[in-house]
Order: sequence, then structure tokens, then C-alpha cells
Amino acid sequence: MDTILCVLKTGLSRSLCLLGLWFVGSLGLPAQQARVELLSDRSAIVPGEAFTLAVRIELDPDWHLYWRNPGASGLPLELEWNLPPGLQAGPIEWAVPQKISVGGLVNYVYKQSAVYLIRMQSSQELVIGTQLPIRVKAFWLMCKELCLPDEADLKIDLAVATMSQASPEAAVIAESGRQLPLKSNLDSIRVKSDAAAVHLWLGSGSSASHWSEGDYFFPYSSEWMDPNQPQSISEEGQRLSLPLKTGLTLPEDGRLQGVLLQAGEYRQVDLPLASVSQLLQSQTTNATQANEGLEQSLLSWGLPGMLILAFLGGLILNAMPCVLPVLSLKVFSLLQHCGQSKRQVLVHGLAYTLGVVLSFVFLAAVLFILRALGEQVGWGFQLQNPSFVALLALFFFGFALNMLGVFELGSRLVGADSKLSQRSDWIGSLGMGVLAAVVGAPCMGPLLASVSGVAVQTSVVRGLLLFATMGFGLAAPFLCLSIFPKLVNLLPKPGLWMESLKQFMGFLLVAAVLFLAWVLGTQVGLEAVTGLLLSLWLLALAAWLYGRWAAPVKSKRSRRLASACSLLILIAALWSALAGVQAKKSDHWEPWSEVAVENALLEGRPIFIDFTASWCVICQVNKKVALRTEATQALFEKANVALFEADWTSRDPAISRALEVYGRSGVPLYILQFPGEPAQVLPQNLTVGIIRAALQGE
Repeated sequence: MDTILCVLKTGLSRSLCLLGLWFVGSLGLPAQQARVELLSDRSAIVPGEAFTLAVRIELDPDWHLYWRNPGASGLPLELEWNLPPGLQAGPIEWAVPQKISVGGLVNYVYKQSAVYLIRMQSSQELVIGTQLPIRVKAFWLMCKELCLPDEADLKIDLAVATMSQASPEAAVIAESGRQLPLKSNLDSIRVKSDAAAVHLWLGSGSSASHWSEGDYFFPYSSEWMDPNQPQSISEEGQRLSLPLKTGLTLPEDGRLQGVLLQAGEYRQVDLPLASVSQLLQSQTTNATQANEGLEQSLLSWGLPGMLILAFLGGLILNAMPCVLPVLSLKVFSLLQHCGQSKRQVLVHGLAYTLGVVLSFVFLAAVLFILRALGEQVGWGFQLQNPSFVALLALFFFGFALNMLGVFELGSRLVGADSKLSQRSDWIGSLGMGVLAAVVGAPCMGPLLASVSGVAVQTSVVRGLLLFATMGFGLAAPFLCLSIFPKLVNLLPKPGLWMESLKQFMGFLLVAAVLFLAWVLGTQVGLEAVTGLLLSLWLLALAAWLYGRWAAPVKSKRSRRLASACSLLILIAALWSALAGVQAKKSDHWEPWSEVAVENALLEGRPIFIDFTASWCVICQVNKKVALRTEATQALFEKANVALFEADWTSRDPAISRALEVYGRSGVPLYILQFPGEPAQVLPQNLTVGIIRAALQGE
């Protein structure tokens, strides 16, 4: 059924629709981009028979439609069925796509035409001699340089008869069925994954033993794989690697589903997808793992290897820069119990170990609960909270000032553990273990990254066991000292070197503060880092006042006044740090609205409107090469331009009306307007030079 499809909102009058088509024609675009019809391979069906319908869309040259996974941008066909009782529609069966690249963005498309097949099943209860009115509303996106969303109401009537009758379109539908990917045996393909990619190997039973140039995998889902990154083939074609999106983790018991183009043949793929944890636990004889290191060797042993790796990771954690300054001082506080009996010393060591292990298990349990609630968090999830990062930076900086001698609190500043360490019972050592774990848990040392990644993806019981083993590794040196008290004699004797070491550790803590400031900047932005720097300055001032005038040798009045001033300044430091993390990154673009545009023009500011959508390829390319560059931003700032983004990703009647006003029916559209002057429509393919010329009136 050939029809002229108007992109204007359904329900507008015919005159407005014709006016919209006139606008399209005035832009030099063809007024008839899509010809759509609903076909059937049967003109009459019998009760209980399965048959096939097809939605055929034909476009003008150089236009394209999208596959089920459109790739980096675009939208696939959507169907809304209105079927009579006794009919059931299956999912769309997608023909094999083509891969195209526009400005570095990869899409999976059908060029100029597409036939979408739908398997239908009829009921045995259908009445002979009746007519079946089949109705479906189709929504699709078609793109060239311009992207146009479109829709159509399609219908077909089929008779119910005692004998099935083929329709004139049966041959067309049969030919389209031959464009579907083959359902062949894929037992010869092995699938494994790591944190960056999914890897495919060809076994000896395949038609070809190696991958070759042109082989490609089209994933059904856009959730995991990054279409803009090339699918690489290893040397000698042993492995085809499919890049994963940055920061995403494959789920347990997932499947690799899609279409594989291999040796010129398209085949359906539906294979178990080994997740990262499953891969690390599996044993393999593949030659590519011949050079694996200590971590992979241990992980290939399964659970025993993971436990060894978790213990070693926790043990090494004692030497990490963010942990060493705290934990090394706790060694000396723990050694004060060595004057007691061996049994008492062992109780303190066991209590300290219990505190560390229980803290690790508690943090891991919170982690698993958050993940079960849908939060995408990992080990060290505390550092994903900007407020926690800011407070941790303040704590480390205050600790560093103490170790550098700016003020003295004796052992009381060391994690607020003096009261605990001065206790002679096991509760004091238990509390010290908790404090050590809280400080040490966020740090990710060598060997700990991979095993923690496995622990958060495996079962809860196994994950808790692995995290408990990490804590045991962290506590092991202290437990060892309590079991073998004579080892204390091997430690260096106290002396002046301890003061130098203490000050050096203070500088290590300052380095940890710099790292936390960088983390905060990436999370929230420059405003948060500025607030943190101010809070650090205030904290240093408070510490200096306290150390200078609240020392024990000062008068009671001086100590009170200095303590009160330091406390007030410390409160201001906390407020500055926490207020800074509330700031949001500003990209200078505001959501578009007619009121906001009018207000900006009334203020005497030029306005620039970016009519865009996430499924628009050229929109994303323009953002990448022109709109969101530093050079363009400098031009906008110099001209004091108010920037607005009209996001048409989801249907928005207000944006649709605005597009009509400017004589367009789709995106992209770029509008520059100076106060008191008519709006300028910029070209669809933008460059920094075009924007500069428009702003300068050239």
C-alpha cells in the first residue's frame, strides 16, 4: 500500500499535514520517503494453521532503516498489533543487516528497503467462512542526512476456509525468508570473556579453522558491546574479540546472542556466555593462556586458588600507601600487650583478627545487599559516594598534619583508637581491628583487583568467604606476632628513626589526599575540588591553632580559646567539603523551552538551539566534531550565547511543534538567533568554522 506518510503529530488536520509536506519539499527533500504495506503469504487460512505476515518498507535511494540492534544510534521497527480473537503474532524475524559508519559511529541497517517477517498462529476455534481483520501500527526511523521518525496504520483481511490458499505475495515472502540468518550447529565455536571483551574461538569441526578479514558479529542487544570499537582478530586468526562497553560487567549465566558473519555466511548465535568469574574459575588448555601470570594461574585452580589469592591480596594491603601509615602505627600499639602472658597476647591477636575479618564480611554483605537492590556497585563502593570521599580526604589530611608535627594528640588521633588501645581486655583489640579494616578496605592493592571482581560476581556464600579471607590476610601480621611473641625481637629497636618514618608516612597520606581529590573531581567536578581545597586549608588552620596554643604547656584559658576556635574552623571545613560535593558538573547546555528562549532573547543574549535525539546519527557526529568541543564552547562564551538542547529522543509535542515552525519535520536542526533578528537555520553537517562564521555574521 503506497502512501504519503506525514511525520506530524497524529490528529492534526489534513491542511497542516499538507503544509508540513510542503515544508519538506521546500528543503529539497523528496516528499515521499517511505512506501509501506502489510503482506501475507496466504489469502485464505485454515483453522490451526501457521502462516507468515510481512511488513515491507521501501525508501528512496540513500535512505536506510535500522536492524533490531541499531548500533551506536537509531531506532528499530516497532509494531503494535490489533488482532481478532484466534490469532497470535510472534516476534519480528529480522533479516541480516549491513554495517555502516557515519562519522565514526557504527550502525546496523537496511539500505533503501526492508522486509520484516512475523510468524502468525491461528486457533482451531476459527469459524469457516469468516473474515479476519488484521490491524497493526508500525513505527520506524529512517535516516539519510536527516533522520525522520514515521508511522503508519496497516491492515489486511484474510478469509478462513477449509483449504489454505497461497497469496500473490507468497514468493516475495519466501525470498525474504532466505535473507534470515541460518540456524546451523555452532558447537565448534567456543565463547569466553574477560573484563574488556568477549572472545570467540573456532574449533576443528568448523568449516574454517581460523577467522578471516570480514568476519563480524552483530549482537542482538546493545547493552554490552560497543559497536564503535573494532572487532579485532588475533594473529593467525585464532580469536575474534568483541569489545565490551567500558565499565559494564557481564551477568552470570548469560548468553551470547546475535548473528555471526563468518566465511561469507550469516548464522544465528545463541551460546552460553561465560562471565568473568566463570572464565577465571575454568581450566583451559588454550595456547593463548600459556603466558598467564600468577593471578590467572591461581584463579585457574578454582576456589582454592581464589582463597590463596585473596589472602595474598589482603596481606599485601598492609604495604599500600593509604594503609601503611595507619596500620604500621597500630603495630606498635598492639605490641604493648607483649608484656602479658602468652595466652593474653594470643587473645588480643585473635580479637584483632576477628575485628578485621568481621568488618570485611560486614562491608561485603552491604555490598551484596546493594547489588541485590539493583545498585551497580563494587568492592570499595564507599569511594563511589562523593561525601564519603571528601570526609575520608579530610581525615587523611588531619592525620598527616599530626604525623608531620603540626599538632600533637599523641596516640589519640590514630583513628580515635587510644581508648581502645589502652584497654587491657580483648574488646580493645577487637575495636582496633574494626578501625584498621575501615581504613584499609577502600584501598585496592596488587592481586586484590581480580579476586574482588570474582567475589562480587559469584554466589553470596562464596563471595563472603573470599572477602573474609582478604580480611584474614590483612590481619595476618598482627596475628603472627601474637602467636609468636619472640618475633617482636626481630623488629627494629625504637629510636629517632621512628620520628622520621612517622613524618614520611605523613607525606604518603598527603599523596592519598591528592588521589581522593582527583576521584572527587571525576565524580562531581571542579566545584567539589575547590570546596575540598578550601576545607583542607581550614583544617590546616584549625590544626595549627590547636597545636600552637592548645598545647599542655599553655594556660587553661589559652587552651580553651584555641580549642573553641579550632572547633569552629573545623566545622567550617566540614561544611565546605560537603557543600562542594552537592555541585553538579555544568556542560553549559540548558533544557530547551519556549519560555527559556524568550527570556534569553529579552535579556539581550543570542540563543543557540540544538534539536537532537540519541537515535540520530548525524546529531551525535555533530556533537563530537563541532558542538561539544572546547573551541566551540569558547566561541559561545565569548558571544555570551545562551545554549539550549531540545532532546527529541522521546516524543515531545512541544519540540515537534517547534520543528514545524522552523520548517522541519526531523532532526538535526540548529538554530542561531540574535535579539531583534530573524532566526538562522544552520547546515545539518556542522563544523567549528560554520559556527564561528554564523556568530561573526559572515
